[in-house]
Amino acid sequence: MRMIEGSPQEIIEYERANSVASRSAPTVDAAPSHEESADPDTGSEAGVLHSSAALSPDDHVALMKFIYGRAGKNDVRTRLTEQFVMKLLAEDDIVVAFGRSSKTLDGLADYLMIRDSGPQRYGAVAYLRPSNGGMSVRLGPDNIEELGEKDNPRIQYRNVAPSDPYKINCPLADDEAFTLAVKLVRAALGAVRGE
Repeated sequence: MRMIEGSPQEIIEYERANSVASRSAPTVDAAPSHEESADPDTGSEAGVLHSSAALSPDDHVALMKFIYGRAGKNDVRTRLTEQFVMKLLAEDDIVVAFGRSSKTLDGLADYLMIRDSGPQRYGAVAYLRPSNGGMSVRLGPDNIEELGEKDNPRIQYRNVAPSDPYKINCPLADDEAFTLAVKLVRAALGAVRGE
């Protein structure tokens, strides 16, 4: 076994340059992004990070490689994405899963899925893209009004088909957006749980 030292970003760049990433990538959940029209039932639990227990060292490394590899060189976005995912995983009954893609070296798509740990009747409640800090949430304008956030400038209303349940974006751009994003994910979880 060969040990490599460096920051997470340096290790990811090294692996990409040496085509090591595809050999060391974790097996991941095969759920599609919300833009794709496929069955949200994901089947296998491999590559799924559960909040019910502390992350194993392997899962933590896989998550950090994913975030640092996808977030680029934007330190604020990387920090907020990492803190956001770790905060969600610290809560009960939340699952974070990697998207999968055949178009990347590591077999992972550019998003993380945030969902309820219960039966997957609705799929993900949010999709988080570390590359731009973008988060699409399974909420609509009515939900935002009920939360008292109708005029919040950090909320972006998506121009999507009426049947698309992901009508809200909340980019993780700063600490206030971070707090709002947590609130929106909790609201979306409450909606799919029927609370």
